[in-house]
Amino acid sequence: MSTEVQSDSSKTKTLDEMVRRARSLYSLPAIAAEVIELTGNPKVDIRALKDCIEVDPALTAKILRVVNSSLFGLSREVSDLNQAIALLGIKPLKLLVLGFSLPAELFGKVARDQLDWYWTTTLSRAVAAREISEQLWQRPGDDAFLAGLLQDIGVLVLLGELQEPYAQFLGRVIDERMDLQQVEVVSMGFGHTELSAALLEHWKMPELLVGAISERRDSRLLKQKNTQAGELARILHLAGLLAELVAQRRLGVLPELLETGEAYCGLDKARLNELVASLQPKVEQLADVLSLDLCEGDDYPSIVAEAHSQMSQLAERVAGALNEIEVAEDQACEGMLEDATDLRRAVDDFLHSPAVVCNEPISLDENEQTAEIGSLSSVPIPKPDSQQVPKGLRGLAAQLTLAVGRCRSMRQPLSVVLFEVETETEPSERDEQLISHVLDVACREVDCEGMTVEVLAPCRRAIVLPGCERQEAVRHSQSTIQVVETALAGLQTLEGVADAGVATVALPSKNFPPLSLLETAERCLSAAQTNGASVVKSLEVY
Repeated sequence: MSTEVQSDSSKTKTLDEMVRRARSLYSLPAIAAEVIELTGNPKVDIRALKDCIEVDPALTAKILRVVNSSLFGLSREVSDLNQAIALLGIKPLKLLVLGFSLPAELFGKVARDQLDWYWTTTLSRAVAAREISEQLWQRPGDDAFLAGLLQDIGVLVLLGELQEPYAQFLGRVIDERMDLQQVEVVSMGFGHTELSAALLEHWKMPELLVGAISERRDSRLLKQKNTQAGELARILHLAGLLAELVAQRRLGVLPELLETGEAYCGLDKARLNELVASLQPKVEQLADVLSLDLCEGDDYPSIVAEAHSQMSQLAERVAGALNEIEVAEDQACEGMLEDATDLRRAVDDFLHSPAVVCNEPISLDENEQTAEIGSLSSVPIPKPDSQQVPKGLRGLAAQLTLAVGRCRSMRQPLSVVLFEVETETEPSERDEQLISHVLDVACREVDCEGMTVEVLAPCRRAIVLPGCERQEAVRHSQSTIQVVETALAGLQTLEGVADAGVATVALPSKNFPPLSLLETAERCLSAAQTNGASVVKSLEVY
């Protein structure tokens, strides 16, 4: 497969800009940051470390559940952090804290199916890395376990920021069982692991982990890395290949896994089978104690057996080392690259979009105007044709699709609000800029966890409100209209009327069409605009 990509300088510039924007969006939680600081001292204050972690009861419980799993194999049960520190030591405890303290925002924009795939791959790789380190290298597996957990956070960042183009890209990679990192590099100029490493470096994660994750997965190069980071990178390389084989069913990686394993540590078929047999129960137990759902699939030994069988059949028909499975994968990759234009455009749009609103804020006076609250009767809405989504609405459509999946899995309501400001005369370009800024300021005043705002036009905004029921969404809309009209009144030279349309689903069903919310909110907004005054119209969708 051809891998001609950007020049190194262009690639570095693109990656640096991605990281600069991502780190402003995803900050390491305060507890994890404090743990890094506390454990960075030559003499660790164990009491301060324990007190820091115990501030988060959920994190404490998660750590203890994992420590008591078969993964750590402690001789007796651990019931509190004092015992965990005494039996595990500072470093393993620190690694667990860092591994389980990722920013919640990383997961906020990821659909359920994508999240299941992410955790299935991540946990399989993390456990495999620990087992490979301990069984094949006879080294403690704590660093390898954490590196395996953190290696793919770049996937979550790309899903959250590039949205639909990357989600479609990832979906096809999963369906075609391709090498994600390889196709990313050719399509975008960089891979998600490089983004992961750069973000972890910004969070001041241990240098060993950052260095190992950032190493290129090339066995010829890694064999020559006689450093601690090089050794950990080799372990990650093998663990990654093993996770791709058993968790993603990429049977074509088996020849590379055996060849690389033999080169690194003398891994053969018998030792691989032993390793795989011990792997699945630990992955499933880890998922259970972390309350995570994994993708359903066959048991790991049967997958490896199937891959061995395919290798044997190919060996009978094909002379030399050429592997037909790899050839088929390369052909699929080449075909996919033809469709990578949207992904590349999404990267460019992300890099060139303003990170923050730079305009000076417009002062708002204290005058209040009451918005009339209206309502339409509840009616069922037919499923819109997803192929008919206008290009300008694809970002919002992707947000809605992700939000529906999350709210369905968490059994929460979901609301969508459309705001629009109308003026008596055709607004000038400067007027549109002022209105746009006012809308941005007003939308930021909405206090709803996990909400997203989409710019549909200078005078129109859409807000997606997960976990927000109808009346609450109406109240948010009313408050936003008050902010908008107060700001416009303060300008004196610009008169406008703000209206809103609200659509809510109390609990999305399995086959709920996400775009029906957008269509319904549009109908409500149109109804509100016929009144000639500031109005909110709302509708419940079934």
